[in-house]
Amino acid sequence: MLRRATVHAGSAVLLCATLAGADQPFDIRTIDPDTFKAIAVRVPEGQDPPRIDGRLDDEVWAAAPVQGNFVQREPAFGEPASERTEFRILYDDNRLYIGVWAFDREASRISASELKRDSNLGKGDQIKIAIDTFHDHRNAFAFFTNPLGAYKDAHSVENARIINYDWNAVWETKTSIDDRGWYAELSIPLSQLRFRTAIGEATWGLNVCRVIIRRNEDTYWVPYPREWGPGGFARVSNAGVLTGLENLKARRRFEFMPFAAPNVARDMDAGTPTETKAKLGFDLRVGVTDDLTADVTYNTDFAQVEADQEVVNLTRFSLFFPEKRQFFTESMGIFDFGRSGASPGGATAANDPGLLAVFYSRRIGLVDGREVPLTGGGKLTGRMGPYAVGAMNLTTDEGRPANYTALRVKRNVLAQSSVGAILLNREGGPTSWNRTAGVDAGFLAGRHLTLTGMFAKTFSPGASGRDMAAVGDIIWRTDRFNYGLTYVDIAERFNAEMGFIPRTDVRNTRAKAAWTPRPRWNGVRQLTFGGSTDYYENHGGRVESRTSVAEFILTRQDNGSVRAAIARDYDFLPEPFPLAGTAVPIGGYDWTTASVSYSSNPSRRVYGNAGVDVGGYYGGEKQTIRGSVNFIIGRTLLVEPNYTRNHITLAGRPLFVTNTLNTRVSWSFSPDLFLKGFVQYNDERRTATFNFLLWYVYRPGSDFYIVYNNGWETDVPGPRQVRVRNRSLAVKMTYWLSR
Repeated sequence: MLRRATVHAGSAVLLCATLAGADQPFDIRTIDPDTFKAIAVRVPEGQDPPRIDGRLDDEVWAAAPVQGNFVQREPAFGEPASERTEFRILYDDNRLYIGVWAFDREASRISASELKRDSNLGKGDQIKIAIDTFHDHRNAFAFFTNPLGAYKDAHSVENARIINYDWNAVWETKTSIDDRGWYAELSIPLSQLRFRTAIGEATWGLNVCRVIIRRNEDTYWVPYPREWGPGGFARVSNAGVLTGLENLKARRRFEFMPFAAPNVARDMDAGTPTETKAKLGFDLRVGVTDDLTADVTYNTDFAQVEADQEVVNLTRFSLFFPEKRQFFTESMGIFDFGRSGASPGGATAANDPGLLAVFYSRRIGLVDGREVPLTGGGKLTGRMGPYAVGAMNLTTDEGRPANYTALRVKRNVLAQSSVGAILLNREGGPTSWNRTAGVDAGFLAGRHLTLTGMFAKTFSPGASGRDMAAVGDIIWRTDRFNYGLTYVDIAERFNAEMGFIPRTDVRNTRAKAAWTPRPRWNGVRQLTFGGSTDYYENHGGRVESRTSVAEFILTRQDNGSVRAAIARDYDFLPEPFPLAGTAVPIGGYDWTTASVSYSSNPSRRVYGNAGVDVGGYYGGEKQTIRGSVNFIIGRTLLVEPNYTRNHITLAGRPLFVTNTLNTRVSWSFSPDLFLKGFVQYNDERRTATFNFLLWYVYRPGSDFYIVYNNGWETDVPGPRQVRVRNRSLAVKMTYWLSR
């Protein structure tokens, strides 16, 4: 360890200066992020860049000044971090190098168990790095790792209103652990980052976070308000400044990824014979300008995408399922329309359709969850001056070809606000054509107030008038109080066929309020006392549905929680509601439901959650129990069983009971090799499925997959009671070429 000791000794004086006052509490409300300055140093001429091995013992690291002085966001807001963290930044003409020294006086308690690419990383210690390459205080690239050297990356837009964890870059990270702590070494090709060529010195935004999971401690180089939540890390309006980057020349990306995907499949339901295909295709990415990237896809294949999770739909409306296909997910930030300023950030946002989701990419190439051939297309995304732009065009073959186009533009206004427009067009497919046009605006006033407005109109054959929709949304959020008011008006003939609009001919008013104190109780982080109401009526004035909820939540310091709620529902059925082989008659129904749930500490090797709902349901009664247990065996074998049971009694009708069970077993052997098995059972649909995936990254950017799927029909009359519905085996190999 002689070379590592040399690095530390060479920076001792600078470290003392950087950490001056580190033992004093921080008043985060008064900080100026621009006073947090980090300096990047060009790799000195004649010296080699650091070798990426996670040891951080290359002498070249001594050329970079130490940055540090991390501050807690949780659990002791504004207090100095309990353990010392340092980072240094180097660069050359091709790469950015980041080294993080995560010192730990109890190194034997350093924790990590996740290795799969883009895992949550919430079960152990981790490092997060956000880089605002345009220094526009709006957009950021984020890179994450843990003591095992896992890879995770993301792209954040509109000051973290949307954080896209499906964005993937080709980069390198290695880590190591010794008796002084753990160390992370990152090498990020500049070709993977969008930035402007600069003559002289460029200024970027930067923030760095360290999580010490055994203490449930989040610490930051530049701290931010608690009410922003964990996703506030990517709100680069609060980022520090990275200087020292001189004469950087943006390299326009050129990436070509051909693939071969032979597969064999048989659909017993359709009665077709076994089919064998040797599928070939490619994805191409070209930097049109420093700020604009074009993607082209041909014969697109999504064999490695996991099936949707089985659920029982006990509502009158369609369920929302998240997009999982990478071609769509990695650029959804620009195409997003309809999301409120109160929408959940980060990965949770994938399950939130928003207030007016006129563009839902699962309408392209999927029919009732079944994949249809996507023959090809392309997209153009990036920035043109103050405008963020996106254009997408794709063709599918669903028996009759269909072409889908999405055009999106947003313009930055004021300090942290934007206005935009979207145009959607479908030619062919279920109907001859359908179009949607919309405009939206989002305003962030200070740290607490968010205003959102939207308007859209649809165009369909033979339909004219009563085809518009509008939304207004106001959110006020602090660490102690949250308020929200939303109004949605969707006309009877509003027909956004490329979107997810489960209800039309409605006026919807939503209001909510919550008090969220932080009592000084042992083990308790925060309490929530909240209430909300959600009211729908049609344009004739008839009440369609109404839900009022009062809830209490206790959140522990270890991120476990207890929730208790009571809800009062009313729903009017304008037509009989099919349910369990019978139908609930036309009419108005009201009922009350009480709910209790518990979630344990998610960082433990064994954790879980459970919940019970008891109450009425369309003139009868409904009880729901649900639970999940996640546990780790050995270092990285993760088992995740989930179970939900509904018990429904309706007057004069047979008992209706549903059970859904799924179990996911995943094993990460290294950051480059991953196995997963996923089995599901749904007795209401009488189906069971099994999905197996082997994923091997055999070189950076290049993947090899083996995917097996099997579906069964259960409860079949006869001695065997199970019938195979479909079966498939696919192998896919991609090869990444770049300059």
